[in-house]
Amino acid sequence: MLSITYIFHSSFLVTTPKCSIIFDFWKDPYGMMHQLIDADKPVYVIVSHFHKDHFNKDIFTWASKYKDIRFILSKDTAQRARYIFSPTSTHSGPHLDKSCLTVLRPGEAFCDNLITVNAFGSTDEGNSYLVSVDGKTIFHAGDLNAWIWKDESSQKEVDDALALFRKKLEPISEHLSGDNDKIDVALFPVDSRLGTDYWEGAKIFLHTFRVGTFIPMHYGLGTEEEQLRRRFDAARFDRYADPSYPTEFIGPLQTYGSVSKLNEFNTKND
Repeated sequence: MLSITYIFHSSFLVTTPKCSIIFDFWKDPYGMMHQLIDADKPVYVIVSHFHKDHFNKDIFTWASKYKDIRFILSKDTAQRARYIFSPTSTHSGPHLDKSCLTVLRPGEAFCDNLITVNAFGSTDEGNSYLVSVDGKTIFHAGDLNAWIWKDESSQKEVDDALALFRKKLEPISEHLSGDNDKIDVALFPVDSRLGTDYWEGAKIFLHTFRVGTFIPMHYGLGTEEEQLRRRFDAARFDRYADPSYPTEFIGPLQTYGSVSKLNEFNTKND
């Protein structure tokens, strides 16, 4: 059984009977994530890119908390954290051995006896990832999206952004060709800051791949309460579904302002 917990913005915790996987940790506003992790099982920390809403250097302090931990970083993230893994660094914070570090570029993969992580490209910095674990495939987009600002851009700029996005999807399509062409869970940006047709990237993604469960992310930015609420509500938008395939939509996993800070679900068809 595979369970996914929304942490914040684009961060999720995946737990299986054998391991835990943390994607794009930025912050844990309610301080509950570590309560859900079994410290006696392997922990994988995956970072798509170095942007501050996807990467927090505090993750490296977790090496003292979990006896079996692996950091899987994009190249740009690793470059910004290289002093932590350098034996000659004068950094006063944590120093980690490179044996717990894997750096992936698009087209590369990490595999052990529990998980396989395939890195793909992004329309912004770093990577997107397709992770196979416990018989399931999970896609975390990072900042891969159709970043079209229709209210501010020329038609050519919009067309170029859409063309780039479709091009970045091609290697994923090639990887998924054949019998194993389904993505069980897709974690994908649905960010209403884009304005008109902010859901276009999600629509293209869902019309390109067979996705069992779609979960929006990247809607946690904002400085005002009402602004955050609007973005949270907008992430529930699901008119981008492909009517030819029965994708399940899990709506933002955290009910805004709720006392129940974290919610979990088990992927269907376990």
